Amino acid sequence: MRSNNNRYLRQAIRTALTGGLVLGYCSSAAYADLGSTGFTAGNLVISTVSGNTLDAASPITLQQYALSNNGTTATLNGSMVLAQTNNGSNSAISGEYGTASEGILQQSTNGKYLTLMGYGVNAANFNSYAGTTTSPYGTTALGQTTSLTAAQQNVATPLNTVSRVVALIGANGNVNTSTALTGVFNTNNPRSVATVDGSSFYVAGQGATKTDTATQGVFYTTLGATTATQVYSATDSRVVEIAKTPSFNAATTTNTLLASRDSNPSGTATPTNPSVADVSILKDATGAMPTSAAGVTDTIVVPSTGAPKFQDTITVTTGNENGVNNSRLGSFVYLSPEQYFFASTNGGTNNVMYVADSGQPKNGSAGAAGLGEGGLQKWELTSNGNWVLDYDLVAGLNLVDNKNANSATPTAPGVTGLFGLTGEVVTINGVQVVELFATSYGLNELSTSYLYEITDNLANKTIAGAANEVATVLETAPTGVAIRGVAFAPTAAVAAVPLPPSLLMMLTGIGLTGWLGKRNKRS
Repeated sequence: MRSNNNRYLRQAIRTALTGGLVLGYCSSAAYADLGSTGFTAGNLVISTVSGNTLDAASPITLQQYALSNNGTTATLNGSMVLAQTNNGSNSAISGEYGTASEGILQQSTNGKYLTLMGYGVNAANFNSYAGTTTSPYGTTALGQTTSLTAAQQNVATPLNTVSRVVALIGANGNVNTSTALTGVFNTNNPRSVATVDGSSFYVAGQGATKTDTATQGVFYTTLGATTATQVYSATDSRVVEIAKTPSFNAATTTNTLLASRDSNPSGTATPTNPSVADVSILKDATGAMPTSAAGVTDTIVVPSTGAPKFQDTITVTTGNENGVNNSRLGSFVYLSPEQYFFASTNGGTNNVMYVADSGQPKNGSAGAAGLGEGGLQKWELTSNGNWVLDYDLVAGLNLVDNKNANSATPTAPGVTGLFGLTGEVVTINGVQVVELFATSYGLNELSTSYLYEITDNLANKTIAGAANEVATVLETAPTGVAIRGVAFAPTAAVAAVPLPPSLLMMLTGIGLTGWLGKRNKRS
């Protein structure tokens, strides 16, 4: 565990120079272009989309913030818009405005890149068909476009194929969008992507229907590929991450693939046809991260075995009630996990798990078990191998009941839980704490969105001990802007985003590889 006292000293200086103000959203034109300057290690980065029409295409903007005051102040100091046009092997990439299940941003395992997923279209071109009946995409909702090729569609007049694109973003601001995948997440959202070192990826998302096992779940692919290999198809998946194996034993340090999910079955949920909402480990027959579906096993991390109903519920107690589900005290509610963050305590390896829960589970009736467990959950792995929910941090989030959601008024305000999540363990005044940064999950599609900071004492196990832990609003998005993902900036150790293998082979053949390597080695 490293101490960040030096970082806080540097940030205190920045705070003195800027007046210590928490800045609201500002025009990206007024700040440095991260594509030219690169990122600053230790800063925070968020992904945003914008617009004025629900489900329309939007450019994806990344905004960088310098942190100060132990993470409770954020100062905007750079932004960049991801490419809107094809350029060589790189694809245009856009996001969908109003979709609550995409835009997850995360750092690579080696810390050198950021990753997120989007759609391979130019936003303005796609939106130009709004209000017409002649769109070659067959829809004006970006997330409902097909990812199937013309041959896969197998119809007389195929629709335009919209690839699901991986964005690999280097510390120097270079962006590689050459991994443009077809045949995945058909007519639905690409939700997340994880990588160890930028050479290969795991992507997660939802298929066209509950029975679309061909395009839902988790897939494996490599840089520059146009197709992916499915490794898990049992349910649609949300956030896929790579972490050291959660363990009570510090000797365990193997990279492990995990995925969160929230899925309700066709028909009535039963023990043999269960609803699913959990975070699971996916391993192949050798115990490694899978590259195909052969021998893949699914082991639930949270909730542990013995959940009160199927694989996706908890019992509401005075320690984890969140102000919305208090009426369910002593009974169960459904979970709805999104992104998660591991920390270590008592000599363990990743034996504490923070989960951002949206508070809008796919199962259960509104006002009953469907009230959910929105907020920032803290789970801990005990020595007997079971994960226990210590408490749910909700102070400062001002959660509202999800039954108040109204599709007829998509901009109606309210927060039901959290979506994106990242954090770091630091030492402040000799105490190990976890600085957590999360994005809100709105009551409605276009509810005002927020970026929060929450500091939790790592050793704390009770909600009484966390009574003074309150979420601080770092950023409130203006009307027409949605904050989606959050991650720490990549480190400057990397020289450049790697070239896709096909382009690298071509350049080698014409003797330009060395020249491009020198060109790309800017920080």
